[in-house]
Amino acid sequence: MLPQTLARGAIPSLDGIRAVSVAIVFFAHAGLSDAIAGGFGVTIFFFLSGFLITTLFIREWRDTGRIHIGKFYVRRFLRLSPPLFFTLGLGYLLVWLGFADGKFDALAVLSQLFYFHNYYLAAWPDAGSVVVGLQPLWSLSVEEHFYLLFPLIFLLFTRGKVGVLHILALLVAIVAWRYVRWQVLLDTEWTIYISTDTRFDSILFGCLLALLERDGVAGRFLPTDTRRLTPVLLGALVVLALSILARDVTFRSTLRYTVQGGALMVVFHYAVTRPDYWLFRPLNFGWVKTLGLYSYSIYLAHYVIIRILQKHGWFEGNAALFIAAAAIICIAYAAFLWHVIEAIPRRLRHRFA
Repeated sequence: MLPQTLARGAIPSLDGIRAVSVAIVFFAHAGLSDAIAGGFGVTIFFFLSGFLITTLFIREWRDTGRIHIGKFYVRRFLRLSPPLFFTLGLGYLLVWLGFADGKFDALAVLSQLFYFHNYYLAAWPDAGSVVVGLQPLWSLSVEEHFYLLFPLIFLLFTRGKVGVLHILALLVAIVAWRYVRWQVLLDTEWTIYISTDTRFDSILFGCLLALLERDGVAGRFLPTDTRRLTPVLLGALVVLALSILARDVTFRSTLRYTVQGGALMVVFHYAVTRPDYWLFRPLNFGWVKTLGLYSYSIYLAHYVIIRILQKHGWFEGNAALFIAAAAIICIAYAAFLWHVIEAIPRRLRHRFA
């Protein structure tokens, strides 16, 4: 049985975690990459996607006895496509007007529209993304590939043909495959970082946590009282910090994502089941949750906005003012998309709930 905080309605802390994740990516791209690991923000996004989608599947199966995959894909399209299409169209227009840097390439455009941009960038790392600043779209490809595959895995899980042990075996197989690609095939760190077959486990760890929450396993193995909770949570945060600080390139391209996935299981468990804990209360502040709602559109556009500001030399020489201006523009743009462009698709999406 799902914990009470996961059983119905909005899941606590998730919007706040989205806000933190997009802030990590934004500040890294805004010039603070030496101090902030932007890639870790993407890993959190991946984990959250797996956890959320699996939890929603569990609810649907509990309430209806089935999973309506067709409606699921319609909901995903209505959620992801309107902001993406609008941002792509606006970005192409800005390049055509000379306001943004970029170069038209039909295959690149198709890769962005049909979610294979990660493999496009892996095959042609110097080709660019049509609009300079749209490179982060590689992560949408990974998520879309997950959306295509995981509903089948979940259906097999509900029918008893796939269990938690099978998912654990798949997680082991993926990290082994990363070692093969790194040590044998001599792939680059960048290629491993953006490829679906080497990053799928970052989403799968989130799926695994949701399944363990459903069975009550997570609650039995992780302490609930604050006195014992604190050192366990602190240990997970220390592991995450060490995984980010580690400089060994073999670790970074192979075991890092596995270590982070395991530690994030602990952090997410407490964030969604103990939102009253002092560390997670800020994640549920109203303004933080609002930024979480805007996070997808911020993620889509933030690097384009940053590169345009850099191209024209605006706020050059004042890093604080530059970051503040970029952040304000990103939030304003995301608010416009949320309240105007996404309004009708959002209402339509609820009809397919």
